[in-house]
Amino acid sequence: MTTLFDYLSESRKSIISLLIGTPSVDLLHKAGQLMQKASEEYHKEESFADALQYGPKSGTLVFRKELAKFLSEQYGSPVACEDLLVNAGASQGFHCIGSLLFQSGDLAFVEEPTYFIGLTAIERDFGMNVIGIPTDENGIVVDELEKLFVQHGNQMRSATERKPFSALLYCIPTFNNPTGSVLPAERCKKLIKLVRKYNVLAVCDDVYNLLSYTGDKPPFLSPPRLFTFDDKTEPDYKGNVISNGSFSKLLGPGLRLGWLEVPERVHQILETSGYVRSGGCFNHYTSCIMAKALQLNLVKEHLVFVQQIYSKRLDTLCSSLEKYMPCPFSYRKPSGGFFVWIVLPLEVDCDKLYDVCVEKYNVEFNKGSGFSAKGQLKNCMRLSFSFQDDDAIEDCVKKISLAIKEVLDAK
Repeated sequence: MTTLFDYLSESRKSIISLLIGTPSVDLLHKAGQLMQKASEEYHKEESFADALQYGPKSGTLVFRKELAKFLSEQYGSPVACEDLLVNAGASQGFHCIGSLLFQSGDLAFVEEPTYFIGLTAIERDFGMNVIGIPTDENGIVVDELEKLFVQHGNQMRSATERKPFSALLYCIPTFNNPTGSVLPAERCKKLIKLVRKYNVLAVCDDVYNLLSYTGDKPPFLSPPRLFTFDDKTEPDYKGNVISNGSFSKLLGPGLRLGWLEVPERVHQILETSGYVRSGGCFNHYTSCIMAKALQLNLVKEHLVFVQQIYSKRLDTLCSSLEKYMPCPFSYRKPSGGFFVWIVLPLEVDCDKLYDVCVEKYNVEFNKGSGFSAKGQLKNCMRLSFSFQDDDAIEDCVKKISLAIKEVLDAK
């Protein structure tokens, strides 16, 4: 086995996937050329020892400065170098947070729907009790979340020095996975007041923030992230938001490199943990190469390129849905990210539809039920436009539409 997705070609019949949320092979090849160039520039003899030594716990100052500069430009708002801590990809960053700041039995509030593997980590790995939050086309319904905080307030754990938060809010406020929604500024402000009031830590899965497709031409600026609304100058500021970012979606997941943007009180806990102290920087070597790539503006150039590609693929997916879908359905074209969320008539069970798609039409998608903390959303599906080219995307949608028609005709 060479990659996580070998099954697409190793099975009895090749599968065309609109399930996978990762860059396509051609874009990974281009990212590989970028890393090769940065590696050749970085690898002078005097750098060998430093690159292969245990790295500083938060990552090298050079990398964090270059990353802060890059993110500040793309976000359109300042990112402080001292707030950054290198992770080995967002999954590792999230596991670090969940295991060090929370304990089994704690409450975790999650969007309904939410990222299915994030949900799995919270329930199985951290042993937390999950509560689904109502959402609409703009994301979390903050008033409904407050009702849940009040309802479950007596179940929230008392804060301690090493675990200073009473509950977790896991959310994807920017280019949500799976819905593509963006939490509006007014809701972000209300949400900050809420998590401060109830001593909740909001962990933002911010891996898609840079993949914006709104504007006249690339580079497209990202919407403000929730972290910026947790304003350090406000009198009731304590630091209740973490932004968990990654190069996996922009460049390639095999790099296993990302960052946590954290408040000072969280930074102190993470840096003094045995987990961090034992190994130092979670991905020191790759971050040294990435620092050079950032200095050479290679990452910025690549971002512009992939924004153009993904924007076109998104258009292809949406136009194909309009062209081929055989029944009433609803979706909202996202302004960024990798995914389109489809709501079908209630009589369409996407768990069963998936089996028809794979067995008869050799295509796959993500079933909506996997994104639900309540085991609902069976009439929904998530389609990815990142992993296939335009022709394959249209072909996939056409075949999924044929399968839907077959399922409906059989009723």
